[in-house]
Amino acid sequence: MKKVAFIVDSSSGIKEGEYPNVYYMPLIINKNLNGQITSYKDLIEIDNKEVCELINKGINVSTSQPSPGMIIELLDKIADKYDEIFVLPIHEKLSSAINTWRMVVEDYKNVHIIPQYSLSRWSRIQLEELIELSKKKDLTEEIVKNYIESEKKKWLGFLIVPNVDQLVKGGRVSNFKGMFAKVLNLKLIITYDHNGLVFLDKASKYENCVKILTKTFNERINLDKSKIKNVVLMKVNYHDNKYDIEPLIDLLKKEYKLNDKTPRDVLPSVITVHTGIDYAVIIVRVE
Repeated sequence: MKKVAFIVDSSSGIKEGEYPNVYYMPLIINKNLNGQITSYKDLIEIDNKEVCELINKGINVSTSQPSPGMIIELLDKIADKYDEIFVLPIHEKLSSAINTWRMVVEDYKNVHIIPQYSLSRWSRIQLEELIELSKKKDLTEEIVKNYIESEKKKWLGFLIVPNVDQLVKGGRVSNFKGMFAKVLNLKLIITYDHNGLVFLDKASKYENCVKILTKTFNERINLDKSKIKNVVLMKVNYHDNKYDIEPLIDLLKKEYKLNDKTPRDVLPSVITVHTGIDYAVIIVRVE
């Protein structure tokens, strides 16, 4: 069997050393304090809690991609150790990091860039399945790409954001729409799939958010609750959240017949920077 490796970045929430033959490339978190910018390697020099604290204090935080030098340093270290190396970078509609990878890997014949669409535990599940697949057959670029493509229509995620402050600050929601949402106490509903993060709808009550989710699940992936294969719930476990998200989590658990064993996770810091710390996420995968 060929010896293969995978490279993930911090959008996956996977840290260096969690899996054999899986390597980690951090995305960058930038703190702008009165014009003085300090950059941190995500999950190495700064963690999710520290990012939440910066956001809560109103400090400007942004993200950027790893430098070509960081990528070259990693590839030079591992390229000769493996027959095939598969890079699973952050969704190209969320970051331009994939373009830097494409530029760099031209000099490495055994390194393949695989455009993918997952985040956090969703990435973890797909990585684990690819690792298991690599034990049964020799992986090629075509096989890995086909696996990722086959998953596109099986997954759909929703992000519900009751506090739009960070979305406004990052320019993803206009000041006018942000003010409108705050005055009417609207929760924004954003879909996450192979198209990236896309605004779907808004609602004033969590109950209505769940109704919109269910309707869209049925339209997009023909959701049959008896055929749900994986469900992931996400929220920030941060003590200074301005909004209580747990009632929404309870509604989602009731609607989709989930229990306390349902995996719980948090969004990666590189996404929290844009959404803020008040959110709930549900990702569903069907058979």
